[in-house]
Amino acid sequence: MGLNEKLTLAGLVVGLLIGATGMGAGSLMAPILITVFNVGAVAAVGTDLLYSAGTKLVGGVRHLTLNTVHRELAVYMAVGSVPASVAGVYTLHRLAASEGKAVQADIKDVIGYALILVAIAVAVRTFFTLRAIFTDNIPKDGPLNRRHRVLAMAIGLVFGFVFGLTSVGAGAFFGMALLTLFPLSTLKVVGTDLFHGALVTIAAATAAYFFLPSIAFSSIGFLMLGSIPGILVGAQLSVKLPERALRGSLSAVLALSGMKLLGLFG
Repeated sequence: MGLNEKLTLAGLVVGLLIGATGMGAGSLMAPILITVFNVGAVAAVGTDLLYSAGTKLVGGVRHLTLNTVHRELAVYMAVGSVPASVAGVYTLHRLAASEGKAVQADIKDVIGYALILVAIAVAVRTFFTLRAIFTDNIPKDGPLNRRHRVLAMAIGLVFGFVFGLTSVGAGAFFGMALLTLFPLSTLKVVGTDLFHGALVTIAAATAAYFFLPSIAFSSIGFLMLGSIPGILVGAQLSVKLPERALRGSLSAVLALSGMKLLGLFG
């Protein structure tokens, strides 16, 4: 099997997981590029960001047209996450320029730790019933108060920077925050997560295009070639397969991928 076929297959596998689980699976692309295709960590982050931008854009626009997005919350979170993600990409660019090859191992470790945190977030969302806090008596999906706006921007700043630096965790970290800290219905959690994810990913991907070296542009098309049908098939499978089993398995795969990058086995 040639390189292009392997890239398409990798896109198909990740797409199936994204479609079937709806959370966290996109974080697998960077470690696959690093461990399977021997792409440098910095280039893998840039490639992953550009790859993710296309998939997130489609999902975000679709939810916007379906009116399943809490626009106010998405905008306030993006106020923090968009500049922070650009700052994360620029930080990676400066590290790569100043540290050279030494930064590759460091970023690989950072991605590994981030993957383990994503695995924990996915497991918590899967196996524990979480009740929203800090929501007072605000009706679900209604206007936010000042505390929620400040909280949204703060969450955007922290997780946006991590995302720009590693390309990992946009769906899991932001989705967890939306689920637990804001007065949203389940439908608006999904739509807002995807729409905001599109905003922050496009910003980070644009920064990656200008700042990160050696992005595997030729690989992105083949990854998308596999991932788009994979997402569609995965979405159909999600209706028929046990949700907890799927997401529990994804959590385990994410954790193992993180440990692999950290050199804990293999």
